[in-house]
Amino acid sequence: MCLGIPMQVISVSETMALCRGPDGETLIDILLVTPVLPGDWLLTFLGAARGHLDADDAGRISQALGALAAIERGEPFDVATFFPDLVDREPQLPEFLRGKS
Repeated sequence: MCLGIPMQVISVSETMALCRGPDGETLIDILLVTPVLPGDWLLTFLGAARGHLDADDAGRISQALGALAAIERGEPFDVATFFPDLVDREPQLPEFLRGKS
């Protein structure tokens, strides 16, 4: 399984960006997502950026990854802490599954 990791851009060269993520700083290939500027948030997979994120989405993804890490460590799991956007919300089917009215 491959998980996307949100990382914030520190500096940019022609095809690479130095980014900060949960495990520190690393170089990320940015060929698929240019233009990239310092301060941008990127969704990265295996050392390469696959898309731009806004700060809110990066935060939500980081919280979800934090939940997975807590579960893996056997820590108590509180949905409201790690997935606040899911609390007090009914599940919704994607548009294509809703049927025609």
